[in-house]
Amino acid sequence: MNDVLCAIDIGSSLCHVLIGRPAENGRLEVLGVGTTPSQGVRHGAIINIDAAIQSVAQALKEAELMSGLKARTAWINVTGKHLAGTNSRGVVAIPNKDRVIQEQDVWRVIEGAQNIRIPADQEIIHVLSREFIVDDQNGIKDPTGMTGIRLEADVHIVTASTTAMTNLRKVVNGVGLHLNGVVMSSLAAAESCLTESDMELGVALVDLGGGVCDVLIYVEGGVAYSTVVPLGGSHVTQDLSIGLKLPVEDAEALKKKHGLALMRLADPTEKIELPASQGRAGRLVLQQQMAEIIEARLKEIFELVDFELVKSGRKGALAGGVVLSGGGVLIADTAELASEVLKLNAELRYPGGLTGFTERIQGPEYACVSGMLQYTRRMARGSFGNETGGSPEQGIMHRLGNWIRNNI
Repeated sequence: MNDVLCAIDIGSSLCHVLIGRPAENGRLEVLGVGTTPSQGVRHGAIINIDAAIQSVAQALKEAELMSGLKARTAWINVTGKHLAGTNSRGVVAIPNKDRVIQEQDVWRVIEGAQNIRIPADQEIIHVLSREFIVDDQNGIKDPTGMTGIRLEADVHIVTASTTAMTNLRKVVNGVGLHLNGVVMSSLAAAESCLTESDMELGVALVDLGGGVCDVLIYVEGGVAYSTVVPLGGSHVTQDLSIGLKLPVEDAEALKKKHGLALMRLADPTEKIELPASQGRAGRLVLQQQMAEIIEARLKEIFELVDFELVKSGRKGALAGGVVLSGGGVLIADTAELASEVLKLNAELRYPGGLTGFTERIQGPEYACVSGMLQYTRRMARGSFGNETGGSPEQGIMHRLGNWIRNNI
């Protein structure tokens, strides 16, 4: 049996590949890490398949050389404004004479919950269980074995553009791998950055990537809302490039080294040396000027995030506040700015839950790929779902997967 797991995070700025497998202690061990600049991706969507294949191939080669293992299959992340999330409910009657709920009853009710109208150019990629209800008794995570007449399921369904999904499959197949499935970026980041306590308490995961910002809300342990804001860290870089008249590469380096998210915290006398470029001599700029540009764009992003939190109707339920992840939050004081704009406690969270060469993946920019590797392990164990749907979140889903393989 091939127990090698491979996760691919193809973002707008960077492409990450992790290779791992279960260790003897039962934990998941990272054995190979590959990172390369991402080409052919804009705002989370593939715009050049050949360029994207080259980026993934380079990162995959690096991870395979480091691990000494050859990946045959992989999971890949999906993000972008084409994603759409909606809550749905399924209802079924329990036909058994003894009224004991069987696993096939749970399958039927989840199938019923998926009976929603979706556009012809969209497909379901996730069905995330929120809770089950037995004869008006709610808050049930696993109804199997309970007695009742009526079974209901509340689920969160995520759909994606069929075209975007086809392009992702082509990229994975183009590097010689079989695509096992896709994972919504925010769901993967939540896997590595959130605890069960966070999810029960009520929390918003905000994953700020290069091209987009993914938002995922958990209430009472289940996903209540998901969306994508079409702005990311690359927009901050572009603003610096235009405002300071610098090449994008220099603006990115400047942002990483000297960036501040709050202008008021910048030293009004400190000057930053800008490199010579495009015939322009090197020059000095006030750190406050650079921080003003950064703060304006980040504030806009968090205002859009706040709009989505309010739109969800769940902002008042976020007792756990906001957890920030993704490479875009590496700018100093980003969490403080987020707290001010969102009027919620916001904290930067780093990925966890893995062993092995974790020193290479400690930054928030690795939250998605780290969580995806953990997600793939759950799916490899037989959780309910396949390439275009399913959720590993509840133990019931694992047993449903076994039932499906035996009965479908």
